[in-house]
Amino acid sequence: MEWVDRKVLQQLAEDIGPDMLPVVIAVFIEEVGEQLSQLRPLYEQGEWEALARVAHSMKSSCGSYGAMPSYQQVMALEMASKQADVAEAERQLQLLEASLPQVLAFLADYQ
Repeated sequence: MEWVDRKVLQQLAEDIGPDMLPVVIAVFIEEVGEQLSQLRPLYEQGEWEALARVAHSMKSSCGSYGAMPSYQQVMALEMASKQADVAEAERQLQLLEASLPQVLAFLADYQ
């Protein structure tokens, strides 16, 4: 599976400059990694609003960096959280916990 659309990263590099790309990727890795670590505890505590809020933030970040599988999963997690759909939130959370580390590893190597 392709975790990140390279064309999106190339466009990002053109938009911000190739020298800045490693900087913004490092920020993405740090912020999204931190957000990922917040998801499971929020889910387990039934903090649906907070879970939806974190998922929403992650959604825009994943989309901006071309992490489309994770984007789809976090969007579905946000929707499930807004509906307090425990089963769907768990399913999407498991998918994210599997895919997002792959995205972060890919981006760390991409720099």
